[in-house]
Amino acid sequence: MLKEYPMSGSTGERPFGDIITRWLFVSTGLAYDVFGTPRPNEYFTDERQTLPLVSDRYGALAQMEEF
Repeated sequence: MLKEYPMSGSTGERPFGDIITRWLFVSTGLAYDVFGTPRPNEYFTDERQTLPLVSDRYGALAQMEEF
């Protein structure tokens, strides 16, 4: 009796399509838009040259509006 083995995922490697999809998701900037994180060139602006850190737990919304 012949035993059948599944072709995809049998070695534990990621499928090529999954790798390309993830790369495109990050390289096109879609990941930044989906998760709402600033792009690398948006961390520092001409007006603000410091890190945008929230330091007051209870006044976080007001601090976020300043950023």
